[in-house]
Amino acid sequence: MVKDHGYKFYLDKGISETNEGKFDEALESLDKAIVLNPYMPLAYFSKGIVYHNLRKFEEAYENYTKALNHDSKMTDAYFNRAQALLANDNLSGEDLRLALKDFDKAIELDDKFIDAYYYAAVVEKKLKNYSSALTYLDKAIEIDPNAIHSKALKKLLLQKYIK
Repeated sequence: MVKDHGYKFYLDKGISETNEGKFDEALESLDKAIVLNPYMPLAYFSKGIVYHNLRKFEEAYENYTKALNHDSKMTDAYFNRAQALLANDNLSGEDLRLALKDFDKAIELDDKFIDAYYYAAVVEKKLKNYSSALTYLDKAIEIDPNAIHSKALKKLLLQKYIK
């Protein structure tokens, strides 16, 4: 007789399989978790991570969005959703603005999220909003004076783009 497993079993199994790089198995397990409990954001978030790893950024974006529909305070889902947008080869200005909005929401939920500040600055640079980019970088450097990427981007902006 086969034991009937619950939502948590399949969620944990899917996360474990993701960590092992078994993405097809992970999707299967996470889908089972979602069938058993379609209202748990962590399963959708985890599916987003699997699709992100498979470089299926549209599917990743959709699953991060589903996670946020069930829990609008998932900081990492906003961050990852923005990353999924930025991974797109043909970035539009609208994609950049949506990504920036997600980074800002992640920062609103966690005002010490250094990576969100850095990537918000990257987006602002792409949008040619150099002073806004500097504001994000200054905040990242204030939080972590050793934020190497933020310091390097700030130096580039000051030397090349801001006269």
